[in-house]
Parts: sequence; structure tokens; C-alpha cells
Amino acid sequence: MTTAAITAGRVDTIASTVAEREWQIDVAKALAIILVALGHASGMAPAYKLFAYSFHVPLFFVLSGWVGERFGRRAFGRKTVGKLARTLLIPYVSFFLVAYGYWILSAVLNGTSQSWAGHPWWHPFVGLLWANGSSLYVLPALWFLPALFVATVVYLALREDLSAAVLAVCSLLVVWAWTRWFPGLRLRLPFALDVLPVALFFIAVGAWLSRFAERVRALPAVVWVVAFPVLAFAWGGVAAMNGQVDVNNLQFGKSSLLFLIASLLGTAMTLCIAYFMQGWRWLRWIGANTLLILGTHTLVFLVVTSVVVRTGVIDRKLIGTPVWALALCAFAIAACIPMRAVLVRAAPWMLGLKRK
Repeated sequence: MTTAAITAGRVDTIASTVAEREWQIDVAKALAIILVALGHASGMAPAYKLFAYSFHVPLFFVLSGWVGERFGRRAFGRKTVGKLARTLLIPYVSFFLVAYGYWILSAVLNGTSQSWAGHPWWHPFVGLLWANGSSLYVLPALWFLPALFVATVVYLALREDLSAAVLAVCSLLVVWAWTRWFPGLRLRLPFALDVLPVALFFIAVGAWLSRFAERVRALPAVVWVVAFPVLAFAWGGVAAMNGQVDVNNLQFGKSSLLFLIASLLGTAMTLCIAYFMQGWRWLRWIGANTLLILGTHTLVFLVVTSVVVRTGVIDRKLIGTPVWALALCAFAIAACIPMRAVLVRAAPWMLGLKRK
């Protein structure tokens, strides 16, 4: 769900010059987080979730593998794991605690301080450890951060001895078998470990594809123009055949193979769109701040909706419509501009940054 790249909050320091930055990748990350936010907003049609969910989480992992291999790869060891913990786990816990505070406040304001939705005050911390499915209900989108942390650690450990291409091929067999077998057990593993095979495969694919980054950047516009409708048509057909996907809840549609194909086609299609939008500065900004948007957008949704319902400043009939969802997402993303300015100075660790 952030692309957070492999180094997540470190995205602002990955490249110090424009020449080192791959704006197409940043814009692809921006498109991915917008898709995620819209999927979490009340009002989007079921068809939207069917198509967007068919590839947006794998897209995040592919982009994470691409950026990590190209800009942030380092020797596996305690220092590397510590840095990943700083850029992924500290933001994970930080945003969880903010969401937990809002959850408690809501219970108090609603007169249900002894329990909220039937849960005691300590119950959300169980979700913090499990980090998946319905257990992380105070802020479900955060599951992506521990999932990315675990998958990245495993990837870097394996990468010490294996190439990205070998990892991609080997993990393809694992993810195909895993998505066919494990969901049927109706079990969940702690700390998003049950998503590991899926995440590892797409990270490895992204890392392998990054080898061709210069060739991709050199492709003429006509290639992207021709490729886009072909990819879009193929992706749409495969996604429709496969049905609803929800990686967080281990739902992969009717076929594991179709899930993998739709994910890769959707990723390629997004890169086509990003090619033509890479000059849009506001999308670049969104792409460089996916971690912040990931950790705050659903909280902004809750606060804004609560204010609207309590004050009546907007006709309630608009709530739950596509217009409402689009406006809510735009507001949540815009709200990240002042939030980032405050957090960079007051709590940079929430964004995976070091205090200057």
C-alpha cells in the first residue's frame, strides 16, 4: 500500500541531484498512493476496487525493489537492518500510536470509553504485532510497512548469495504455490509474514528490472504511446477475469496465475502513464511523500467526515459518492503539505528521517 521504497522515509535523501532522480518512478509511486487512498475513501464504485486492487500493492513492492536495488542497496548486516527499522518500523509504530490516540478519543466522545466496537483499550496493540487483515483496525493501511520491512530484510539476506534474477525466478514458484495453498488454511501469521512470499517476488522483480533502467529511460515516446493501450487492454481483461483481489486479506482472486499476470501488467501500464506525467511537479511531490500520505490519509478521512456529519456544512447526501471520495483524497493529500513541514522539524523520525 506506501510506495514506500525499500528505504521508505529515506526517499528524500536517496538522490541529491535531479540527474540521479528517476522522476518516472516517483510519479509511478504517486499514482500508486492515489489509487490506495481512493480505495480507502467511501464512495468509489465496486468496479474501481476490483481493478485498482488487482495491482496497486504489487506495484508498490516492484517500485520498492527497483529503487532499493538501484539507489539503496547495501551489504546485509545489523547496520542495514537498523536503518530499515528506522525508516519503516519507527514510522509504523508512530503512526499507529497517533491512530490509537484518535481511536481512544473517539470512544470517549461517543461515551464508550470502556470499549470501542466491543474491544477493550489494549486490544489494538494485538493488531500492532500481527499487522495484517482486520487486526490492525485502528489504521489498516499501515500493514504495508512491516510487510515491506520483513520482505526487504529477507531479500537483502538472500541477495548476498543470489542474483535478483535468480531470486525472482525462485520466488515466482514460491508465490504461485503459496497463494494457491495458504489462504485456504484461513490462518494469519504475525507481523505480515503471510504476505512475505508475495512481497519478496515483486521486490525481486523490481530489483531485476532496475538493471534495465537506462534502457527504459532511453525509450522514445512512441514506444510508450503504443505500449499503453495494449497493456491497459490486457490488464483490464485479466483483472476482470480474476475478480476481486486484496493482498492484505490474502485474497488473490480466482487464480494465482491471473493475479500475478494482472499485477505485472498493471505495473507496466502505470509506468507508461508515469512516463507522460513525470514533468508534473505536484505528482513528484506526492511520490516523494508516500510514507506520510500512507500514514495519515485514513485519519484525515475520519476527522473530515466526523466534522461534516456533526456540523452539517456539506449536504450529507454527498457522503459516500465518487465526488466525495475524490474531494476527500485531494484534501488528505493537500493536508500533508503542512503536516510534513511540522513533522520534519518536530518529529522527523515519524517520516524515517534523522534529526538535523
